[in-house]
Amino acid sequence: DELMRTVPYKMWVSYYLLLLSHQDVHPKTVLDVCCGTGTMCQMLEKEGFKMSGIDLSPGMIEAAVAKARRRKLDIHYEVADASTFSLHRKFDAALSFFDSLNNIVEPEKLQAAFHRVAAHLPPGGSWIFDLNTAYAFSASLFDQQDLRPNAKLQYLWEGDYDPATKIITVNMRFWRDDQEFHEIHRQRAYDEEEIREMLERAGFSTIRVFHSYTLNPPRHKSDRLHFTAIKA
Repeated sequence: DELMRTVPYKMWVSYYLLLLSHQDVHPKTVLDVCCGTGTMCQMLEKEGFKMSGIDLSPGMIEAAVAKARRRKLDIHYEVADASTFSLHRKFDAALSFFDSLNNIVEPEKLQAAFHRVAAHLPPGGSWIFDLNTAYAFSASLFDQQDLRPNAKLQYLWEGDYDPATKIITVNMRFWRDDQEFHEIHRQRAYDEEEIREMLERAGFSTIRVFHSYTLNPPRHKSDRLHFTAIKA
């Protein structure tokens, strides 16, 4: 949460509402796939949706549950893998924001995730998500740092992109409270047509793609795309 404190969550929520309106879908129950610590879930709950969230990380879900409890929000969270989850109920809509799905680097697992989302939606259900593009990786947008002496969390990230595999490996070093720790994150870029085909195979239609945070078509230098689809 400290790392994400500058993220414009209010704008994300507004954009999600815009995309729902563009789809002419009016959900009551919404599933956040790869929900992290639940910030989007909390904000959408306050917008009047009944929210649930899943994430692969037990630590993320633990934080999400604690935050919801403090705010007295009735949000159901569960530790689950996006490519295999089964919640035994359906939702009117599902979303996944902030390139979470790029972390699924095996195409067959992303395809499985689309199938799992589809299984949790009724006909007419909305599926909205974003993905980083190959341009974002090749343009070194993952090379980031905040080494200010007064920063609560200092970090230095360096990305290594392999166009042949479409995978970027990001070496991340963090410093907090005089402690240093290191993580390696990997993301895969997916072509727009590749995603369209996966969505169609999973039973989605009315697939639209936007240059993120707009209703404009993708550009050559779009670093993030938002996809909207309807369960057929």
